[in-house]
Amino acid sequence: MLDDTKGFSTTRRAILKGAASLAGTGLLGGLAPGRASAADPVVETTHGKVRGVVNERVHVFKGVRYGDTTAGANRFMPPRPPAKWAGIVDAQAWGASAPQVTAKPDPFNDWYTATQPLSEDCLFLNVFTPGVLGNGRRPVMVWLHGGAWTNCAGTAPGFDGTGLARDGGVVVVTVNHRLNVFGYVRLDDPDERFADAGNTGVQDMIAALQWVRDNVAQFGGDPGNVTIFGQSGGAAKVVALMGTPKASGLFHKAIVQSCSGGRQIDGQEEAAVQARELATVLGLPRLTGAALQNISMDDLIKATRGIADPFRPVIDGRTFTADPFYPAAPAISAHIPLLIGNANTEMTYYLQVDPRNFALGMPDVKRRMGRFLKLDAARVDRLVDAYRASYPRYTPSELLTTMSTDYIFKRNTLKVASLQAAHAAAPVYAYVFARETPIRGGVIHAPHTEEVPFIFGTTRAAAAMLGTGGDIEPVRRMMTATWTAFARHGNPNNSTLPQWTRFQDPERQTMVLQRQSRLEKDPGGPARAALETLPYYEYSMERGNVVKG
Repeated sequence: MLDDTKGFSTTRRAILKGAASLAGTGLLGGLAPGRASAADPVVETTHGKVRGVVNERVHVFKGVRYGDTTAGANRFMPPRPPAKWAGIVDAQAWGASAPQVTAKPDPFNDWYTATQPLSEDCLFLNVFTPGVLGNGRRPVMVWLHGGAWTNCAGTAPGFDGTGLARDGGVVVVTVNHRLNVFGYVRLDDPDERFADAGNTGVQDMIAALQWVRDNVAQFGGDPGNVTIFGQSGGAAKVVALMGTPKASGLFHKAIVQSCSGGRQIDGQEEAAVQARELATVLGLPRLTGAALQNISMDDLIKATRGIADPFRPVIDGRTFTADPFYPAAPAISAHIPLLIGNANTEMTYYLQVDPRNFALGMPDVKRRMGRFLKLDAARVDRLVDAYRASYPRYTPSELLTTMSTDYIFKRNTLKVASLQAAHAAAPVYAYVFARETPIRGGVIHAPHTEEVPFIFGTTRAAAAMLGTGGDIEPVRRMMTATWTAFARHGNPNNSTLPQWTRFQDPERQTMVLQRQSRLEKDPGGPARAALETLPYYEYSMERGNVVKG
């Protein structure tokens, strides 16, 4: 799982010790004068001039600072703009990743989970733009990385925007922002300075979008045509931004890929429980801003491992006054066109950690589903029977994959689609990504995250997940064309696909994306109907009962 992570290596600790002295240098964001080259592109931003590089006919600017450090007295504070700088500074190296528990290296998902050295000086973004700089008026696509609200970074190899910018004719922006306790903790503190501590990570994203509004025209982008897109935790971030008035007007289209618990965020009571748990781990009577500012970054990261329910945004009456998509879609985003969908077998991403998960017997499947969903044996039997009726040839493991994928991912994602479509003010287009990877003998089918490298054109970086084969390049061309068509027009139709009609209940027209794509009416709907008596999945629920058995 993305957040099944372990501690820091000795090498990483050594790097982090030097981070403070390197803050503001080229290593941590490119804010130092560099060696000039006539071939290097230079753009003037609202804070100063930055120098990028040219790669594959794309101008690339890495580690562009959109906010000041969030360390020290700025910890748990709203983002602050960076100080203006003189001269030209390099934007040729990735900025630091936000503090987090980092993932154990694994070729299967390193393309997604790899991070840069960690630092609280992490408010950096990266810009990839093709062709001539200046007023090119290209569509802008702002990527919000996954990893729940707790980990990962916008600089992972799979998120390199070079190919997407070059082949799609768009400006791509990838963003780092605060995560976990650093971005989403409700403090038991009357000090008004810390009133926004529960949502500073979301405020970072808003600050990045404000930077895009103010600067992207200089990079050839159209500030009036901005699409936010994200997968998994990034999908939850897109949904959250659709639900806060503070982001209104900063984006014009949205793409939600594999949303699970993103319809709801923390209420005050949930956030208070998390705060009390953290206080207990840290040995504090209560959480105050002053007390937490005196704890080292490393110690605060370690303390988050003891919190069962991960930190996420909070309904605080300031950034959020309600859940983003519960019980209804937010009226402020009724005009936003939406492209939304899932990978077909999301849960095999998690199940693949143990090959035995693909050779289960039916008693194992029923036991896992009963424990996870807290159902008695009779209700589990009825659920399994409903899925067997729709998928009579599936093995027990494939039934487990399908039921858990439907419950944790597809059901929530489709609920967002239905709620947004009910507005009828903007179109909604639904998809299922069904290209199947040949790795592991084909048993993992179309796992969580698989569509991402096809969109970005980073399939080589993700070969350990995608495998190889003649379908890679055609699917990549189709996905890049589809995502950029939507970013350009608010409509994903393009020459690589059959005609794609809007999603509306009850037909629920959905494009099945693969080498030979097809439009279907509510694929998997009859079986999924058996879940309707159950509560919707939330981040506070544990996936491990299904994954680990």
